[in-house]
Amino acid sequence: MRYLPTSKLTPGMALGQDIYDGAGRLLLAKHLLLSEEYISNLEFLGFPGIYIDDEFTQGIEIQQVLNPQVRSQALKVVHDMFAFDVASDAEEDMPVSEIKIQKTIERIVENILSNGDIMCNVLDIKNYDDYIYYHSINVAMMSVLLGANYGMNEESLYQLTTAAILHDIGKRFLDIGIINADHALTEEETQLLRKHPELGADYLKGNYHFSTLVYAGVMQHHENYDGTGYPLGKSGEHIPLYARIIRLVEQYDDMVSLHRGRENLSPSDAMEYLMAGSGSLFDPKLIELFVEKIAVYPVGCEVELSNGMHGVVAKNFERFFLRPVVKVVETGEMLNLRDDPDTRSIIITKMVIH
Repeated sequence: MRYLPTSKLTPGMALGQDIYDGAGRLLLAKHLLLSEEYISNLEFLGFPGIYIDDEFTQGIEIQQVLNPQVRSQALKVVHDMFAFDVASDAEEDMPVSEIKIQKTIERIVENILSNGDIMCNVLDIKNYDDYIYYHSINVAMMSVLLGANYGMNEESLYQLTTAAILHDIGKRFLDIGIINADHALTEEETQLLRKHPELGADYLKGNYHFSTLVYAGVMQHHENYDGTGYPLGKSGEHIPLYARIIRLVEQYDDMVSLHRGRENLSPSDAMEYLMAGSGSLFDPKLIELFVEKIAVYPVGCEVELSNGMHGVVAKNFERFFLRPVVKVVETGEMLNLRDDPDTRSIIITKMVIH
């Protein structure tokens, strides 16, 4: 299996993974042979790339952190949380019950923990119009991985995941033109956008009975470690742990996601940004744990090598995230950049995602 930008798809290629929309509905099923019409529709919907199965990458399998069925159910819950009349105060307009949210959170946490000690493949298949739904799920998923690596117990992971999946719920009270802007925001629009943590925390407090830790995680997920964030300007350990985790993972997912009017960064470039912000924007200890769980060169992605060749990443190693196993396109050879002495002079120079 390999990831290909939509622009490089050709008819007859076999789809490697199911593709869902932001409401959790199945759009295209795994193993489907792509036609010109399917490729055109993927481009129209704003999918930057998909996974395909081909002979060259046979045997390269991507272990998904979150089961597709659980992911679909979670997408539906998040979609419904955002998709009702915000002007109405009627109790019957509540989109999702607290029990349903809790059940969804439990499935996410239990599914991820049951998959064992795996790394996260963040080359997600998503379109930019439904960004906020995919983003909420990805932040929840990566928060579980980071929280578990931090040593949190299951109950704490439930609370962290609740705050993570709902961290942007305050954006449902803002104009969609600000949320999906394809231009640099004005000062007024920026100030409105910065209200979403408080709007979200206030909404959840008024309508649900979550832990105070959940509300604090939502309220403070844009606080920076050095005190330069918002809305409270807290710093260091004064920022709740849940908020520090969400701050880190939501920044990462935002940078690797395609937006209207802005190209996304590669996972490796985004990780460089996070590491540069260690101690200023982000908790240094969390950065150390995060790099162990996130594959900066995800399995299935194409990379350029310093010897001029190209390869597809076949396997990653924790704590050696720059030295994966790569299958060379030109020769079919497997290069173990971590263990093979003959590859010590070879580095990955670029990830091909566009």
